[in-house]
Amino acid sequence: MRSRRVVITGIGIICAIGKSYEEFTRSLRNGRCGTDRITAFDVSGLNSVYGCEVKDYSPLDHFGRRELRRMDRGSQFALIAARQALQSSGIVTADLDAAKCGVVLGTTLGGFVSGMEYYRRWQAKRLSLGFLLDYPLYSAGARICVETGFTGFNMVFSTACSSSGVALGHAFDLIRNGTADMIIAGGFDTMAEITCSGFGVLRNVSPDICRPFDKNRKGIILGEGAACVVMEEESLHRRRGGPCHAEFLGYGMSSDAYHMTAPDITGRGPTACMEQALAKAGVQADGVDYINAHGTGTIHNDMIESLAIKRCFGPRAYLIPVSSTKSMHGHTLGAAGAIEAVCAIAAMEGNFIPPTINYSTPDPSCDLDYVPNEARDGQANVVLSNTFGFGGNNCSTLWGRYVE
Repeated sequence: MRSRRVVITGIGIICAIGKSYEEFTRSLRNGRCGTDRITAFDVSGLNSVYGCEVKDYSPLDHFGRRELRRMDRGSQFALIAARQALQSSGIVTADLDAAKCGVVLGTTLGGFVSGMEYYRRWQAKRLSLGFLLDYPLYSAGARICVETGFTGFNMVFSTACSSSGVALGHAFDLIRNGTADMIIAGGFDTMAEITCSGFGVLRNVSPDICRPFDKNRKGIILGEGAACVVMEEESLHRRRGGPCHAEFLGYGMSSDAYHMTAPDITGRGPTACMEQALAKAGVQADGVDYINAHGTGTIHNDMIESLAIKRCFGPRAYLIPVSSTKSMHGHTLGAAGAIEAVCAIAAMEGNFIPPTINYSTPDPSCDLDYVPNEARDGQANVVLSNTFGFGGNNCSTLWGRYVE
């Protein structure tokens, strides 16, 4: 059977620099920085007091009080992004074959950790086993399935920072092979005290801002949020009509097989991951117009990713714009693959290349074109997005401008 094409027909996002796809796109173009002092919990004992939180957010604008009694912040973000994606797609869920539709998400410990912190903060006197059971990783996807009536799939992947990249890739496979016709795919994670403390122990958190690829970079700035896309089989979309933002061309995954937290300095894992994405999509190295980098702002990650890009693309690596939007929205961990896939799509649709902000001092070990500080006008028809996680869990997704 001929492989089916997979298109993106709806987009939803909520993060530090935008609570909608339109606001998020404007922020990327304007180089808006979402970094501020963390307010979700007491940060006085942490190595860094800064993060990229979703500000001016009222759950009651989206959910009833009864719903919120047993809904963690992660599930809230995931459901908001899914609702936005469905609404923008114009799909009427009642017209679909529910058994051929589903939800595939990625997170680290988003639902469980934010649920427990929510509980500790607001309902500390009412602990029950029922409450604990309401916050496993699959709960966010279950809520989306209940709301949409989808009966096909409810899957959540947790592969560290590559989680939602892996989720997007798996959803792509389900549609390509005919198992599914439409899937809401994405990722979510929240600002959690345990996460901030853990990264602080590793001493890779910046004390102020995130400076990816800059010689004076000092580490990551953690962020939170969710992004979801509606992925459809292309002929189904053509029959139905409506918007089409992009085509999902392919993805690649690899394992460093090296260390639980430290990256392999040879860059072989990320190189293999990018090469696999290109090969699966049938795209040559000279066909990529922009790379949305993992670009965490740590000394080793940025150096190794730059090396891997050069290994994958050869001399042409110096001609491809590479930027890290984490400098704006922070490192959203399990949500990073989905949020940065939306960056890739926004760049294609808006005909611009998002910048790497906070960049001032070049590093000889990071010598590519990082689009410093200001967005650049330009048409990108094919965009590669990288997400590399702890344990050497690597995922690269490839996105293209949709052409019938």
